[in-house]
Amino acid sequence: MKRYILTLVKFFIFWFLFFAITRCLFLISYNHFLADIDAKEISRCFLHALALDASTITYLLAFPLLVFSLQLCFNHKILSIVNHIVIFIELVVCTLISLGEIGTYGEWLCKLNYKVLLYLQHPSEIIATATSKQLIFSVIALLLIVGLFLALFHFFVQRPKIEKIKYGFFKSPLAFIIIGGLCFVLMRGGFDAIPITQSSAYFSSKNILNDAAVNPTWNFGHNLLYFGDIDPDRFTFTDDQKATAMVQDIRKTDKDSVVNILTKKDVNIVVILLESWTTDLIESISGYPDITPNFKALEEGGILFKRCYANGHRSQQAVCSILSGFPSVPMYDITNNLAKYKELPSLCDKLNQAGYATSFYFGGDLNYGNIRSFLLHCNFDKIVEEKDLDKTLPRGKLGIHDQYTFSLHHQALNKEKEPFFSILFTLSSHSPYDQPKNTPQLQIDSPELPFINSAKYCDYQLGKYFAAIKDEPWFNNTLFILIGDHGHPTHIPKSTYFSADYQNVPLIFFGNVISKELQGTQNDMVCSHVDIAMSLLSQLGIDYHEFCWGKNIFNPYSPQFAFYEAHSGFGWIRPTAECADYKDNTNSYYYGFGDSTLFDSIRKEGRAYLQVLYKTYMNY
Repeated sequence: MKRYILTLVKFFIFWFLFFAITRCLFLISYNHFLADIDAKEISRCFLHALALDASTITYLLAFPLLVFSLQLCFNHKILSIVNHIVIFIELVVCTLISLGEIGTYGEWLCKLNYKVLLYLQHPSEIIATATSKQLIFSVIALLLIVGLFLALFHFFVQRPKIEKIKYGFFKSPLAFIIIGGLCFVLMRGGFDAIPITQSSAYFSSKNILNDAAVNPTWNFGHNLLYFGDIDPDRFTFTDDQKATAMVQDIRKTDKDSVVNILTKKDVNIVVILLESWTTDLIESISGYPDITPNFKALEEGGILFKRCYANGHRSQQAVCSILSGFPSVPMYDITNNLAKYKELPSLCDKLNQAGYATSFYFGGDLNYGNIRSFLLHCNFDKIVEEKDLDKTLPRGKLGIHDQYTFSLHHQALNKEKEPFFSILFTLSSHSPYDQPKNTPQLQIDSPELPFINSAKYCDYQLGKYFAAIKDEPWFNNTLFILIGDHGHPTHIPKSTYFSADYQNVPLIFFGNVISKELQGTQNDMVCSHVDIAMSLLSQLGIDYHEFCWGKNIFNPYSPQFAFYEAHSGFGWIRPTAECADYKDNTNSYYYGFGDSTLFDSIRKEGRAYLQVLYKTYMNY
């Protein structure tokens, strides 16, 4: 049994060494990107790579583990031969992926992804476009790496060989189950509620180091699994030119007449992204009294948008839509696709260029939805999450409770250089709703009562936060934007999970920097997450034309529409009518509400918008 355990340990060492060497080859190949980076930071990519490397190795161990376990029962040469064949295949695949990434990175500037399969359909084109030097290097590198590591496996991992043991038929299955269970834990990155993502390897503001740290085999497999079956014509409903013309007409603004809501330009900006907050929690829109009284108090000093809609159903979709102004695409989260989100503009980047200090605070784990890597792409100066905070802080299953995150954010802004742009993402109104029960609990006859009380807790802490910061010197020079990230079931029944009323989220612009005549007003313009970047930048006098999917909600002549993804379809909202057009695995559904005479026209609009959006996504 000792040899069995030793063999497994050496198997991990074997693959860690393989990934370290191929990572070195990648960095050496692109050393010109490393000229201004110190050696210490470069070396850190090997440390931050360990978690994804370990996850990859456990996948590679799946079949060899079975063979190793059988060797405890059968001392037969055929088992060793089978393992050598399996390792040979794994080495060839992993080496081809690593070398393929080295070959494409210089042109693509991103990790190897499913698109390479499109090129493999025409191998003659690859050979024709590659130089003789590249082809010779690739063949030699493949032979050397596979040959050397196959020999290493034979003489290091397999020696001394696993021998048949006493009671092997009992101990072998037991060992397989125990080790298999441990491997499953490593596969998902530990016992955390959120499985491992590329974000676990992201640590630097330098893309080259993050890309080097992300295991190429894990990344390629993940990319292929989630994005490899993308049909470029999945959402083609009409001629592309006709769809483009219709979308241009939809987005056309008749007159550029922006209402300046700010008394000055150089203001601080604080965005509070409210987890799962829907307008059913807001008394002034569609909610009951007493759920969010502190939010209601803010309305007196701000502009409340009553018809704002989330572009998606998950937090990572909200983060992306708000920061990049790019709508959520049905079926695929762009934050999980490194190759595509690198094509998106960044609100944070624009503010960095304007001299803002930028930060993002969250009490949980930003591995969820690969948010951390997306935020690094956005170029935040500072990203703070649960693992960066004091280990003694009280927390629930998903992270630190909102009351402590609000307090930490307050103290951090006191030390921040002005002007600053900071996002605080709340957590406690996410299941399992294990927030402290130190606030008044509502008694509403609803299965969603735990969620409602978690939102009340968040609102209570929101009130304490604003009471604490109102006397700080930076408060009077700060614009606050509070917005829900997506909908959630509540005490008020919804037509469907994909109906527009489910997507309706609160949005308020608040602060003493807002013109007095606009404070306490409400706005009924139909808008969504993607409009935030353009609208905010227009108020600051910063160019916003990169954010072309959004509109300026402070221009009364802006077209009124909102789009949201509906799994394998879309929702489309106009001022007097709305629809959702989607399907599940077997059936298609259509939902319409409002002026029924417009259902046909708005369905065509929504389909055209989705068609152009999806083609844009595919071309990234």
